[in-house]
Amino acid sequence: MTERPKKEDLIQRPDGSYVAYSEVEPRQQLAHDLVTKFFPRAEGLNDGMGCLKNDVLQEMSAYSEMMMDDLGVRVGGKEGNLLLRSICGRLVIRREVAKSVSFGPELESAKALIFEFLEEELEDSRDTIKEIVSGVFKLNGRGRVDTYGILGLREHKFDHPLWLKAMDAIEKAIIRDVANTYVRFYYVDPREPNPAMRETRLPLDMAKV
Repeated sequence: MTERPKKEDLIQRPDGSYVAYSEVEPRQQLAHDLVTKFFPRAEGLNDGMGCLKNDVLQEMSAYSEMMMDDLGVRVGGKEGNLLLRSICGRLVIRREVAKSVSFGPELESAKALIFEFLEEELEDSRDTIKEIVSGVFKLNGRGRVDTYGILGLREHKFDHPLWLKAMDAIEKAIIRDVANTYVRFYYVDPREPNPAMRETRLPLDMAKV
């Protein structure tokens, strides 16, 4: 437990200067006391959750390798998605791998080429398609474009040189980010007839506790 500062204790302020605890307004003293009291506990929980995640991932990887070596059964692969269930069926741990994709500066060239192609080739439906393409390239609230929409453009097989150059630019723009691996714990009610209601995640996020 963090000790309450003494009156003569000096506390460093954001500008680098020091102030005596006794000279700070009571409301600021109270805020300071609360923050310094609970922050170490939060740090301890953060460290503990990090250790838990590392331990679980190591054990699940070892389980995957053992199943492959001993039984010749591949269960999710060493780094892929994996679900483990208790014998009673009421407890589940999931390892979920989410791979994200972002784009480099070549994407701007691809966008320009696509609009040039639309201007030249698709007279009748140009405005409608242009609006759709604009939506795909528009940044969302997180400052990211519609990844799946842009990748989906490659499914359209136009033979025009501008379109082919645009698709090549998209391919060159793709940056495959490092995959994020999550560990999630679930309570399961095997008797629940509705699959959507069968699982309840154990909240390890303070906002959901």
